[in-house]
Amino acid sequence: MRRKPLILLILIVSLPVAGLAWLGMRVASDDKAALQQRFEEVFSVQLRDIDGTISRHFAALSTELRATASHVSDDADGIRSLLRTSPQVRQVIVLDHSGKILHPDPATPLNLGEREFLHEAQELIQDRDLIHAAEERSDISQRNEPESNFNRRQFTVAEETAAGTREGWHVWYWGRGVHLIFWQRRVDGKVVGLLVERGRWMADLIAALPETVDREYEGVPVATTSRFRLIDSLGHSTYEWGGYEPPNAASPLVEIAVSPPLNSWRLQALVPDSLLAGAGSGTAFQLASGIGAVAGALAVLVAVFWREYSREIQQAAQRVSFVNQVSHELKTPLTNIRMYADLLAADLEHLDGPANGKPADRLRVIVSESQRLSRLISNVLTFGRQQRQTLVLRPRLASIDELVQRVVEQFTPTLERLGIRIELELGASKPASVDEDAVEQILVNLVSN
Repeated sequence: MRRKPLILLILIVSLPVAGLAWLGMRVASDDKAALQQRFEEVFSVQLRDIDGTISRHFAALSTELRATASHVSDDADGIRSLLRTSPQVRQVIVLDHSGKILHPDPATPLNLGEREFLHEAQELIQDRDLIHAAEERSDISQRNEPESNFNRRQFTVAEETAAGTREGWHVWYWGRGVHLIFWQRRVDGKVVGLLVERGRWMADLIAALPETVDREYEGVPVATTSRFRLIDSLGHSTYEWGGYEPPNAASPLVEIAVSPPLNSWRLQALVPDSLLAGAGSGTAFQLASGIGAVAGALAVLVAVFWREYSREIQQAAQRVSFVNQVSHELKTPLTNIRMYADLLAADLEHLDGPANGKPADRLRVIVSESQRLSRLISNVLTFGRQQRQTLVLRPRLASIDELVQRVVEQFTPTLERLGIRIELELGASKPASVDEDAVEQILVNLVSN
């Protein structure tokens, strides 16, 4: 069997299958991306709902602290009494319009909590951060500093109230992490700040967050296939919920920033990779089945075509072999005919008289036609050898002029009878290395045509 048809048939099968496989991979990839986008949308909505819960929690806390701040006086004893009845507030700071500290006044006797607060808030007081926040016209102002100085990075969320006062949240990083100060600027220019007890507001925040999630996506309970995290400004997980236990190096599917005042905190949603891969397995199976069916159909067609092609090749080879056998068989009686025709021509040469004319002419026709039939048989044998790719040339030194003259002499009686005259201009008398039979066959074909 020949290589080229086989290679062509392999390409007929492999190229369409490869194209379909590439197209299937693209479709599967697009389907997976679309599926992941749908999951991201679902979990983004869930995270925004959680963030809304956090925002509502701090809005309610702001209302409580606003009422507490309104009762803060300039009297140290009154402030200390207020702290004893307000467990949410750890310490109170009062500043005048210029930033001078009125409470806790370092020039007066202070208790242990007040001295600790002044030590912790030394930079806060010196930089007049609360005064700057109260004077800001924009709703949100933020002071960004390098990550290497992370504990000093602060920002403020402020808003104007209907009573003409200004209030908001000041986020302050010190010691264990983030601290929240609810501040209020009064009409007289004084600024009151309430340092919220860190353990209390974090515990209340976690209590406000859900313990689990009841939502489902495509029949899969989100609570058992996901994990939600509240990440603080240091990258630590503050609170987690959900049935999925992710590995340590797992990346979140969706992540959003928490609303003020916890701007530096993040909410994350994590899902197992198997959830995304498993949800798209149906499409991948359908694509694989389709590609397999197409490949099978092409393979069947190629097998049928190859069988028919092989049969045609075999039949053609049989026909060539038959012609070669018949041609060989014909050469034997033809050789005898030519031999007896030559003998008869020799006998006629010994006869005298006009009776010798016509028989001699007819005999020459027999000899000429037998020679032509011999050449035709030789052509058939040569063609058969070429079909089998077994034609072998046997070059040897010979004169081209003599070959040409010999062929012309063979055709001379026939050409004269037809009124055709041949003029020869020979010029290759020197011997050349050629296959005499092949050259003679070429010349015979040329003249006979």
